[in-house]
Amino acid sequence: MMSFPKPLSRLKKISYFILAAAFLTGCGKEPKNTDYVARVNDSYLTKDELAQIADTSSKDNHYLSEVIRNWVDKELLLQEAEDKGITKTDKYKNLINDSKKELAAALLINRISSSKKAHFNRTDLMKFYHKNSSEFILQSDAYRLNLITFSNQDKAIEFRSLLLNSDWNKAVNSFIGDTSIIDLQSNVFLKDENIYLPRVARAVKRLYPPEISIVISDSERYYTVVQLLGKYSKGTLPPFEVIKPKVSVRFMVEKKKELIEKYLNDLYSTNEIEIKY
Repeated sequence: MMSFPKPLSRLKKISYFILAAAFLTGCGKEPKNTDYVARVNDSYLTKDELAQIADTSSKDNHYLSEVIRNWVDKELLLQEAEDKGITKTDKYKNLINDSKKELAAALLINRISSSKKAHFNRTDLMKFYHKNSSEFILQSDAYRLNLITFSNQDKAIEFRSLLLNSDWNKAVNSFIGDTSIIDLQSNVFLKDENIYLPRVARAVKRLYPPEISIVISDSERYYTVVQLLGKYSKGTLPPFEVIKPKVSVRFMVEKKKELIEKYLNDLYSTNEIEIKY
């Protein structure tokens, strides 16, 4: 008896077809008017269309110029392909047809996965954590931190002094609304490579929980204070409570995969399928 391939193995191809479809379809022809931001022969990019593909409220003119230039490049290539007869070839038509199928399938899967909310509790997450513990073993050193970065050195010094005489939450509450705060992360779990300031990364390695760092100056603009809450070595399994958010995300991914697989299996059982090979 022939065994069908697992349905989920085909889902990985969907994103590639979506990208292909987006590139090949392009924008449609627009009537001649003055409400456009770019034109390539008889094809127009209107202000409304630009707003759909870019953040037109952005003050970054270079960003908008790049978006428009990318549209022009795509239109030039599309029109040249049409002139060369590429859009009339069977290969092109087959690719567009396959892309439509994959795009429709992706939209259906998205509707299915978002229509049903997975209900779970702490016990479910802990079972998943223990069953899949190998997936959560650290590939690099990691830390649980309180971290705050200022653009003003005096503010950073003031914050550290307050922190030494109280606790993290009280210190943070005292600085709510302070415009010199660039970054604030409380009880965050970070791997070595995710600590973006080099001097902060080096300082964290020398701390011991619950030690508070000096004010770390990584440039003329960044002044950081770190409190180390926990340190976890490469190759170890962090405690459940430390990586609970990550466990929750992985749990939800698995539940959605199971939901989609069940849906596909139901389709297999309720439709006539014949494979001659």
